[in-house]
Amino acid sequence: MPKLVLYTTGFCAPCRSARQVLDYVGQTIPFELEEINASEHPERAMAEGITSTPTLISVSDDGELWRIEGVPRLKQLRELLST
Repeated sequence: MPKLVLYTTGFCAPCRSARQVLDYVGQTIPFELEEINASEHPERAMAEGITSTPTLISVSDDGELWRIEGVPRLKQLRELLST
């Protein structure tokens, strides 16, 4: 099962949109999601090279597979999770 990490901040409108896209895709494609508030965990965000929110990262045991900065597009996310 794919593991995704979503970096967000408190009152970020695009972050809410990213969550909606993830919720929708999650209805048909299973994945594990970890959401991290970059404002509350700045060291981790800095270590991951997060410069804007939302940022969605797909990770595996071998490291980062892909990254989307901004709100992911539905089609784009489905294609990435299906591979």
